[in-house]
Amino acid sequence: MKQSNVIKVCLVAVPLGITLIGVFSLIYSFTTPASKSREGGRSVLNKNVLSTAEELSSWAKRQTNDIGPRPWSNSDKTRVTAKWIESELSEENIGYRPKITFLGDNKNYRMIEADLPGEKSPNEVLLVISSFSSPDTGLGANTGASQTSILLGLARYFVNTENSRSLRFVAFPSSYSNVDGKQILGSSYVCKKSKRASEKIIGVIEIGSLGYFSDAENSQPSWVKNNIQLPSKGNFVAMIGDEFSHQSLGSIFSGFSKTSKLPVHKVLLSNNQLEAFSGLSQFRADGYPIIRISDTGKLRYPFHRKDTDTHDKIDYHKMAELLKVFSSVIAAELNP
Repeated sequence: MKQSNVIKVCLVAVPLGITLIGVFSLIYSFTTPASKSREGGRSVLNKNVLSTAEELSSWAKRQTNDIGPRPWSNSDKTRVTAKWIESELSEENIGYRPKITFLGDNKNYRMIEADLPGEKSPNEVLLVISSFSSPDTGLGANTGASQTSILLGLARYFVNTENSRSLRFVAFPSSYSNVDGKQILGSSYVCKKSKRASEKIIGVIEIGSLGYFSDAENSQPSWVKNNIQLPSKGNFVAMIGDEFSHQSLGSIFSGFSKTSKLPVHKVLLSNNQLEAFSGLSQFRADGYPIIRISDTGKLRYPFHRKDTDTHDKIDYHKMAELLKVFSSVIAAELNP
């Protein structure tokens, strides 16, 4: 082909190519849902997106590997953890405007709340709460990191969704110190401060540790001290609450039982047994129905408070499955 002909082809083809690229870009921008991607492929503005096992793992590693041990007694690490959760929930990341409340006089201790107001009955509020502290020793991969990761995954799923009732996520340290240096349970502060004027708390779901499961025989001890018998295989999810809570939030248990691939075991507590579960008893004393959903924590987890309590001990694929069940059950509770 002569040089003059090549030049003519280029003069036609290049502008045409640029025009086609522009047209396709416009079509894509109008037909693709708005999103703001960030590391890990997370989409901030899209709703009903389930976090993957990989994303849950990245959140857990951020806590265990980057932040490290996060016991409530270490106020600096408690502050760093709280600020990280606040950042994850923020508009720049998951998409909320978190509310921060300082616990007591020490600003290192803070409660983080993320609200999703209801459309039809905004004064009816479902609380989903979790402590983000690790035990006093160990990295807290299961106790602390797993439950915080589930909380973030739920917040990610429900962002920008429209529901009849309101949903509030609350993350808090397991304890904090008052002005006299006395240890106070973080759940007691949540119980007192998370309810707004004119609101009705329809129920509280407390996320416990949810990262360790085993099909081995005798891998699950019972709560002998509290006279609570449990299945011998540690492959189930425990739903812990008193009779009033299980009646009030019966749809939570039935929803889990119908959709979970893992066995679900109801733990029905008497008034005396309830006292052994400080967080539950605090909410029940104030009249709120509350269910703790957990893998039974230190009762099952052999690495509790040990140096071997590392993120690789956690089953993130089962956590991702549970997140899917959690999401559908909570959605049903918000839209009766």
